[in-house]
Amino acid sequence: MPKHTISTKKTIGHGIAHGKIILMGEHSVVYDYPAIALPFYAVQANVKVQAKHNLTEHHLTCQYYDGPVSRMPEALANLKHAVYLTFECLEQVNRPLHIQIDSTIPQERGMGSSAAVSVALIRGICDFYGIVLPIEQLRYIANQAEVIAHATTSGIDTLMTSSAQPIIYHKGQNPLPFELNLNAYLVVADSGQTGQTKLAVQKVADLLAEKPIFARESLEAMGSFVQRAYRAIQQQDVSELGRLMSYNHYYLNRIGVSTPEIDQIVNAAWLSGALGAKLTGGGLGGCVIALAQTADDAQRIANAMQKVGAIHTWTMPI
Repeated sequence: MPKHTISTKKTIGHGIAHGKIILMGEHSVVYDYPAIALPFYAVQANVKVQAKHNLTEHHLTCQYYDGPVSRMPEALANLKHAVYLTFECLEQVNRPLHIQIDSTIPQERGMGSSAAVSVALIRGICDFYGIVLPIEQLRYIANQAEVIAHATTSGIDTLMTSSAQPIIYHKGQNPLPFELNLNAYLVVADSGQTGQTKLAVQKVADLLAEKPIFARESLEAMGSFVQRAYRAIQQQDVSELGRLMSYNHYYLNRIGVSTPEIDQIVNAAWLSGALGAKLTGGGLGGCVIALAQTADDAQRIANAMQKVGAIHTWTMPI
């Protein structure tokens, strides 16, 4: 691995990472088609690291746990691994540190919550010691934690929560960063339903086994939408991008990864003037995204989505 560099040591270390949104390509990306992913700055994970003299071992405080790192529950084993692997990579004396995690990224909504917390945690520890890790090394540690959290990982969550640019992601290939400069807005709505990515992925795999022609045609269509969406972005054709988002949702519904609640929010966005709308992430819950031409349109769409069940909305210019 590349060696790290030393900057100025601090009394308090800070780490931050943002969420992520899949614009196009959910599920088809699993079957060797590309996907478009965006950094989502409206939600973030923040970590503060400091030494405390009254501690005898590392201590972690977050929404779900407050206690020694060595006794963290199995549900947080990914963060425990990230802490110890970071110390190992930094080659630092493990004097007791207090690690405070605060995150506004909803869990299990397809926003990359666990990856963002790991990235912020690694950055916070590195910042405390005044050490700058090469980005490849930081992502390696975060991906190791992601494997523990999800049993397997594509790497897209770690990549996006530690990146500042949108990317086209294709398994086995280097990600392609690109500029996103559209005169439009993206509305993100939390359905309030926990996403079930693992179950949704298995559902698609079962569909491929039971109805291979139907499933492959659907996946191929979604893969083609990604390529066309990228061209629309390059040509700043917001209307075409919106149409492709809606087509993408139709096929996600077709392969069974949407829900009646998600569809209701998508329909509300369409009826209130969205250029396009679709679920984002693994599905069977999670979030919906809608494309709006103006800020006023975005507000109207957000209100409509909340009226039919969305528990929270965010709007970001794209």
